[in-house]
Amino acid sequence: MLPVQPFYHFLRELPLTPILSTKTADLKFFCGMYQAQSQSGAATTLLFIYFAPVVERSSLGDRTASLSLNGKAYLRMPLTLVNIFPLLDLAKRNCFAVWDEAIPAKVTVRIFEAAKVLEDEMLSSLIESAPYVVRREDTEALVKAHFAAAGEAVMEHLQMSLLCPVAKRKIRVPCRGARCRHTQCFDAYAYLALNESTLHPSWRCPICNDQVLLQDISIDLFTLDILRNADSECSSVNLLPNGSWAPVTGCGDRSVITIDDSPVKMPRRALCDTFVVDLTVDSD
Repeated sequence: MLPVQPFYHFLRELPLTPILSTKTADLKFFCGMYQAQSQSGAATTLLFIYFAPVVERSSLGDRTASLSLNGKAYLRMPLTLVNIFPLLDLAKRNCFAVWDEAIPAKVTVRIFEAAKVLEDEMLSSLIESAPYVVRREDTEALVKAHFAAAGEAVMEHLQMSLLCPVAKRKIRVPCRGARCRHTQCFDAYAYLALNESTLHPSWRCPICNDQVLLQDISIDLFTLDILRNADSECSSVNLLPNGSWAPVTGCGDRSVITIDDSPVKMPRRALCDTFVVDLTVDSD
């Protein structure tokens, strides 16, 4: 089975036949076949090569594996979780083999077919006590710890962006890695899409570069509450020492009119840098 997480529904595991190489010692091929089954609904289907148990990347060094799919070779896949569905020929039976002498004996190769859970469905069925969820009080404690670590330095607030560093848009499903010590979140589905789209996924936090594997993705309830309660135009908030938050003021002030004297149209988030005239101030 795939690791415990809310983003994919497990469909089936494909049988693999291990075959030892007759020419190279310790070289083993994991061979199998895949034929697409008809799927109902709008769910996205994926086919994952899963190296289980996935251990810390640092302990694997630069070890990689290779894939042969329908006679074509793909090299240097990381020993993590790799989606090969985009490479399949859905009109026929696909034959594949995964191999490399660098695969440790304690790591087994497994192939899973999975369906991606839609964002709204995942959020509506989210279990707040699940192991992949960061409790509100835990994030509040992390915020307070950042202020405490500042010591004598004057820090009135800690600013957090509501824009995803991966997708460059408003976060919809806020998450962090299980070992990340920053408050800033990224969008879970943007992060998954990034790693699903390549045979060489990094599975690394876009903020601190720590390894964040599928089982490490943790949904932050504190930030989810902010996203649900903040104004739709709000792109960042100030986190306060007591664990509360406040929207960053300036861009969303409806008492001002923006005068854009530039021929180049700037994105909305950049309007804070344009010249404004406040019509609410009484003239002398």
